[in-house]
Amino acid sequence: MSTERRLFGFYLDMTVKQRIHHLMGHYQHRDYYEQAYRRYIEGLIVDIRSYERSRGSDAGVRIMSGGSFSDITSRNADEALLASRAFDSGTVSETVVKDKEDRLMINAAMSEWLLIRDDYDSLNRALWMLEPSEHDLIMDFLSRKKSYKDIADDFMIEYDSARKKLQRIRSRVVKLAAPDFERHCSGRGRRRSEVAG
Repeated sequence: MSTERRLFGFYLDMTVKQRIHHLMGHYQHRDYYEQAYRRYIEGLIVDIRSYERSRGSDAGVRIMSGGSFSDITSRNADEALLASRAFDSGTVSETVVKDKEDRLMINAAMSEWLLIRDDYDSLNRALWMLEPSEHDLIMDFLSRKKSYKDIADDFMIEYDSARKKLQRIRSRVVKLAAPDFERHCSGRGRRRSEVAG
């Protein structure tokens, strides 16, 4: 089993509740998490295309054309742009990645990335639907500005009471976000087995 297959697919296999809790657990790094995932997939597309190009020729031989070496920097920029544009359509076609197995793996990864992005939007909407005091409290907790201990001190309550207070708010977020997360499952956010089939 390749590294990519271990990295991709776990999110597609989660239940709605697991996805909501997973994103709340990574909320403080949400922008980095989403962008790093996308950059990795783009790099993977470029690497696969480079491998497919070199597979049919001697990688150690440079081809001269018109008295000058081919512009590798320009080709790399074109490849990066092609990989980035694949996210506009949400799928990688056979013209982009020829190998069927690689293409299925990339499309599953892109489907997962799109689902994560849409789910983060839904989670944000659910967070804004909370009462202002609950919203402020959960945002401080999710962004790691405050711990259970800090919240207990702020409210002059026991640590366990602070934990239960946050647990109730998280339960409300799950209830508010779940319908959108379910909708994503029935659309773009298909299970990995459906993407590969």
